[in-house]
Amino acid sequence: MTMQRKSLILAIASAMLLAGSGAALAQLQVDGKPEAVHVEARDVPLQDVLAALHDRFGLDYRSDDALETRKTGVFDGPLQRVAARILEGYDFAMKITPQGIDVLVLRQDRPGQTAVATVAAIAVRPPMTAAEVKHYASGHIR
Repeated sequence: MTMQRKSLILAIASAMLLAGSGAALAQLQVDGKPEAVHVEARDVPLQDVLAALHDRFGLDYRSDDALETRKTGVFDGPLQRVAARILEGYDFAMKITPQGIDVLVLRQDRPGQTAVATVAAIAVRPPMTAAEVKHYASGHIR
């Protein structure tokens, strides 16, 4: 092989490695179940992370923001806690119902302003049993 040909092969190989490294930088993995979510993100837009949580767990979200902030990290825990950690740096409201989780992403935090994060949980309790009614009637709170 001539020196010129070796240089050409080396240049092509280097270009392929550099072109592939950009794609390798942005990675997202979402696993688990709603009670134990595992998310690994490396330089991924927030929009993509939320879309993956929607596809995997049915997390509903909406926002007027483009959600282009890049996220990197490992997030473990229940879905609502993982979603809150991923939304760090944003003001948001989260509604938790037996049907699922709905998130409204309001805006990105601005320096000098207080962040607002609201979580509303609607718990559906079954009717009280006769024993619970008697216990409650006697002045005890269940």
